[in-house]
Amino acid sequence: MATNSDNCDETVPEDGSKLCDADVPEWILAREGIKLIINNKIDQAEKLFSKYPESIVMLAGHSFAIMIDALMSYEEEKLSVALLSLREIERRCVTESGWLKQVSQKLFGNTSEMKPVQSLADQLEMQIILADSQVCIAILIFLRQDISGYFKSGWVLRKAWKVYQKVYKEISNLYEKNVGNLNLPDTDQAFMSSNSLREMQCSSVPDWEVPESFSNGYTKLLPNSKSDQFRCPSNNNRTVDTSKNSDLGFPTKKYSLTSFSFLKKSMSVNSALSNHTREGSWRDSGPFSSFIPFSLLSKDNMENQKIEKEVIIRLMGAVSFGYGLFQLGISLLPPTLMRLINILGFAADRQNGLACLMYARLGSDMRAPLATLSLLWFHTIVRPFYAIDGTNVQAGADVSTSLLNESEEEFGQSSLFLFFRGRVCRLNSDTEGALKNFQSSVENSSQRELKVLCMHEIGWCHLIELDYCSAQNTFLYLKSSSRWSKAFYCYLAGICAGSCDNFLQFCLIEDMATLLKSLPKGTQLEEFLMKRNNCLIDLETAKTKATVFWKLLVFEMLYLWNALPSCRMSVIDGIIRDCSEVSDPSQEPMRGLSSLILGCSYCVQNQNDKAVESFRICLDVRKNLAPNCSDAHISAFCQYELASLLVKNEETREEGKLLLQKMNQYTKYDFDQKLNVRVHSLLRQY
Repeated sequence: MATNSDNCDETVPEDGSKLCDADVPEWILAREGIKLIINNKIDQAEKLFSKYPESIVMLAGHSFAIMIDALMSYEEEKLSVALLSLREIERRCVTESGWLKQVSQKLFGNTSEMKPVQSLADQLEMQIILADSQVCIAILIFLRQDISGYFKSGWVLRKAWKVYQKVYKEISNLYEKNVGNLNLPDTDQAFMSSNSLREMQCSSVPDWEVPESFSNGYTKLLPNSKSDQFRCPSNNNRTVDTSKNSDLGFPTKKYSLTSFSFLKKSMSVNSALSNHTREGSWRDSGPFSSFIPFSLLSKDNMENQKIEKEVIIRLMGAVSFGYGLFQLGISLLPPTLMRLINILGFAADRQNGLACLMYARLGSDMRAPLATLSLLWFHTIVRPFYAIDGTNVQAGADVSTSLLNESEEEFGQSSLFLFFRGRVCRLNSDTEGALKNFQSSVENSSQRELKVLCMHEIGWCHLIELDYCSAQNTFLYLKSSSRWSKAFYCYLAGICAGSCDNFLQFCLIEDMATLLKSLPKGTQLEEFLMKRNNCLIDLETAKTKATVFWKLLVFEMLYLWNALPSCRMSVIDGIIRDCSEVSDPSQEPMRGLSSLILGCSYCVQNQNDKAVESFRICLDVRKNLAPNCSDAHISAFCQYELASLLVKNEETREEGKLLLQKMNQYTKYDFDQKLNVRVHSLLRQY
């Protein structure tokens, strides 16, 4: 229980009730703090968290809030404060659960100077908080983008993985013994069946792992009833009625196993981070990053201590969030990094990660709304951008809509939820609805970085509509407002200016070289912009280029960012018309680009025969170019798109597979990691 010198907290929640210190458990106060943050009430949340400096649960909630703010602002000072806060959490967990304290209590008993012996629930919660803090620490260390940081973050992640494994299994056993069938991934089977380990073919596996589930935790067709929108996987198709447990903390739900066919596997999130941090400004891994023994969680101890059902359910939701998010995040790494991850002693499965997050979102713990946000992030940003479902960018829209509707009462005016609602509208080609939600998010948000993010989306909405002038104005604003992506927005504004014959803004081209110097070297974004800068010309020559030259560069952006499928059919018709008018290679910024875009546009319209013809033309006009030339991505992506169509037809499947197998002839092209994982995924399917 959270304690304070005052009897009651005068902060009044939205339901009108007061938070009384003597009666309200600290985990409820922590959730209230997270809720205030999500609902744009950051000052109130800060006041609430700061009242309980001795509560490890409140301290953990405060640290999560600090980290979210730091990641959004990307200011070095805030990142350092977040890291220090998380390290303090880790130190506290080690101190409270360390082996020296355990041995002292067992040998000498509980003295007056010592705190009361922790209950089983407190011990389990302490371990969950420890693992959560270690994952956050690893993320912050990883963002330094230096070699030592990568190794340190990998080691910290390994420790967190071991903690999650142990606690997840302990709480799962408690749940099934005291509550009933959990309907979550089985913790006793081996993980060797998962796709990620089959890809690696490596014998080095963790001591305890999770099997692959063929359901990602959602139904393919979601019913209209809120009470039955989501279903969690089980080992068979039987339905488990958990309504008898509705008084234990979770809403009344029925869960069953249903395949979610449009979620494909094995997609990579390549490193697209662009940031500046001073070397050595964040502390190295401290002495408290050590392993915490689990002697307190021994079998005898588990059996001798009683724990209420409500607490077990709450803890199951708490551990499922970190455990699920960990697996989801790791599963999105490229195959090359997955091999290293496996060597470090842990592995992940995307389907199980999603199933755990779906369960965690139903909980009463402070992590429940964070689980919902994580799911929205995956379905509205990760899936479409990295083409997990190919051109079917609407694949995650229905699930996201249901998640948003479910959270409407609690977070309807939250800037973050309005942002994700705008993303769903954009995926469904509802540009007007997207602009409305993004604008509402800007108006409701007190965070500058979230406003910039929404303006980024507004710019892309204009780009998807081919409203070049509006897009140019938005990207110009972002060029002056953004801290880390000035060169990126300068490029976008420049090609939009060319597309609408705004010669007054062509001077943006000359700004590119200067702005590129501020980007971190070696990132894919920096390499992409460097190549585009080299293909741009001086101001006088730029004025001689037809508008289709610049439009093709806009279309290329829409394709590479997988935004073509979000365009309305009338917009796709306009793109096809512009590409069809290209008759001279000198009209193209890169040879064959018009044919590549033309073929992809036909794919969006399901005119596959015309798409195949366009892709063959593109490869033919580029056949004499070196496979490692500066614009080799045109050939590589075209060959993949052609192969992906050919393998769907039995008569041309072998030709398609051969094209996929020859993809390794292209090297060091734009977004090669992203495409390589798509190639490997497609080969496994056929």
